[in-house]
Amino acid sequence: MRKILVAVDLQNDFIDGSLTVPGAAKVIPVINAAKHDYDLVYFTVDWHSAGHCSFREQGGPWPVHCVHHTHGAAIPDCLLEGMDEGKMRFYLKGTLVEQYGAFADITPSQQDWFLPGDEVTVCGIASEYCVFETVKNIQAIAEEVGFKVKLWLSATAEFDNYDALLAFAGEKGIEVCK
Repeated sequence: MRKILVAVDLQNDFIDGSLTVPGAAKVIPVINAAKHDYDLVYFTVDWHSAGHCSFREQGGPWPVHCVHHTHGAAIPDCLLEGMDEGKMRFYLKGTLVEQYGAFADITPSQQDWFLPGDEVTVCGIASEYCVFETVKNIQAIAEEVGFKVKLWLSATAEFDNYDALLAFAGEKGIEVCK
């Protein structure tokens, strides 16, 4: 069994930038302190072009954020420092279309991200959007592949509440860790 941490969108624009999520800065030290407790850490990354369809200027709902190759799109250095490169993977999402959840485009039987028997803990920014959709995608893969999904609430920032995320976790029997 591999212990995998999926850290959703721990990027500067969501922490203290153009699309700051309240409390996001507080989850960074929590995740940083525990990152070595996992065999693998998967970082999901919002990765947009300058004229991305999700931006208000293009008719989308959001301010410009996480434009690829900018400071706002970067993961804070402290999260990457001291990590063995062989234990990290990065999943880029939202490159061409609006995409909240990671792993939506993988076929469970033809992927190597998750294996039978894995224990996958999900956390990150923000509970109502990218964390929620990523958890839904991972749970769908888990049901086919055969691994356990957990939600790490104290390492997850939210805009307003955890309600939808917790309701889904309860419905699917996902363990919620404080």
